[in-house]
Amino acid sequence: MTKTITMTTMTAMTSMTSPRRASTLLPAVFPLWAALAAGCAGQHPPAPATVQAAPAPGMRTPDAILADAVAATGGVAGWAAHKTAHIKLTVSLQGMGMGGPAEHFQTNANRSLTLTTLPGVGAIREGSNGTVMWAQDPINGIRVLDGAEAEQARIEAAWNPDLQAHELFPKIETAIDSPAGLECLAMTPKVGPTIRNCYDARTHLQVSQEGMRTTAQGDVPFHSAVKDWRPVGGVKIPFDSETQAGPVTVVTTINEVVFDEPMDDKMFEPPAPGAP
Repeated sequence: MTKTITMTTMTAMTSMTSPRRASTLLPAVFPLWAALAAGCAGQHPPAPATVQAAPAPGMRTPDAILADAVAATGGVAGWAAHKTAHIKLTVSLQGMGMGGPAEHFQTNANRSLTLTTLPGVGAIREGSNGTVMWAQDPINGIRVLDGAEAEQARIEAAWNPDLQAHELFPKIETAIDSPAGLECLAMTPKVGPTIRNCYDARTHLQVSQEGMRTTAQGDVPFHSAVKDWRPVGGVKIPFDSETQAGPVTVVTTINEVVFDEPMDDKMFEPPAPGAP
């Protein structure tokens, strides 16, 4: 892989700048990540998530695991106390000498907007007005997402995916091969591949997510690890994450989280054709 950004890699970037939510606000950092590997074929990517059969006797149910995960990050009341979130981040592409600032705007009405700026590349945007999922980048221009891409964006726009899991994932199963000390769930969305979320069995905080990311150039396997959970406004947010998408490693650091800033719903609408 070279440090040159090909059209394929550029297209991939449009879907990976969301702190994705590993559990709560983590999807805001996913969209820049996984798809970067689309331009770096021929390497050995992480294996995709697989759906498991019925959990072994004695294993906890998905509902129990999710309930503890929600409680660990502030609970229903903690998240209900806020209406918007504004997150400022720094994104670094290891081995490519690239990086830049990003901002993520989110509302409890499942609207979101992620803005990423990379020197030499330009501005990359991905948003949802709650109904229409869209992306904009210097190569592809403005796109209204559909299929698995739209479903990914819909999940990432959710205020708290763990709390809303049954709305977002028709099929949720406890993984029978969870590593020691972890509880993992195989979660299948309405459209697109299954993802696998793993939670610390003691703290119940999410530690990783893996699966396949659908991009304009095809599916890309990814594995994301999150850490440094900090309390902000009565809830907990993972401030550091590292995502391996094929041969590309993206490190994302949250610099600031501000809750309940006024946000105009118009900011989440897709840009008009021809808009800069």
